[in-house]
Amino acid sequence: MKQLQLFILLLSLFTSPFIIAQNETSIEKELAESHKPNQKIQDSLSKLIKEYNLKIELETDTAKRNLLTLRLDTLWNAKDQNDINQLKLDFDFARKHPNSLKALEIMKINVGRFTGMNFYDTFVEVFQNFSPEVQNSATGKEMSERLKYFKQSKVGSIAPAFTLKDITGQTVSLSDFKEKKYVLIDFWASWCAPCLEELPYIKELYKKYHQQEFEIISVTQDQKADLWKNAIAKEKIESWKHLSVTENKATIDKDYFVYGIPHKVLIDKNGVIIGKWKGSSENNKHELQQLLKSVFEAE
Repeated sequence: MKQLQLFILLLSLFTSPFIIAQNETSIEKELAESHKPNQKIQDSLSKLIKEYNLKIELETDTAKRNLLTLRLDTLWNAKDQNDINQLKLDFDFARKHPNSLKALEIMKINVGRFTGMNFYDTFVEVFQNFSPEVQNSATGKEMSERLKYFKQSKVGSIAPAFTLKDITGQTVSLSDFKEKKYVLIDFWASWCAPCLEELPYIKELYKKYHQQEFEIISVTQDQKADLWKNAIAKEKIESWKHLSVTENKATIDKDYFVYGIPHKVLIDKNGVIIGKWKGSSENNKHELQQLLKSVFEAE
């Protein structure tokens, strides 16, 4: 009898990893299937967006060009909503598979994306629903850390403090602006095409509101100082403050939960984050502009 029990124990030890692997493979296939409908919509929208971008580029009539741009904005809105719909399905998927590392992995990927920006509470709820074994795994610990940085950098939180050297060697601290100015932190890089495309728009905001207690701090992720400095000179954006993550050996991008650029954070005079935008889109530009307008009209 004891020999039989020992045999069963040994068998379970050797077969359990195989069973877990089988389950994860099955879960991965299930997840892939759940993504197909939304992926089909995303592919169609991406194709249309590409077509409209080409039409706008070729159109010479201003009125027609504006109409095409409006249509393009609608397509981007639809794409964003489709991504959010998929995220919600992923949340449901993770809830149904609390013992799956694959389900946790998809949560870890989504938590840093644009679509997940307004779902902090849901990410926490879903993560806490995972089994202790999954939560305490290496991926679980990474997810827990991401949630910590997500929490401290989301809208409504006190902005993480920093004291760093700017491009001129002067010290810049976020506390310098408390009770004095609104601060827009713009994470960018000289190699980031969408970041460069937004600079004329950022320059207009600075020109319009700088005299009304508005400051911009650009934070580059460039690895080479000469590329960063050359880009600042070329784009004629010396007017506001510039910091380098690399030059300062800083963690400011991590502290503000930056997983991709452009990434913008608006901080009020009390040091509270009142706006956050990931990626480049007309919607982001419009929201930032409207928020600044409401702030400075109210004062």
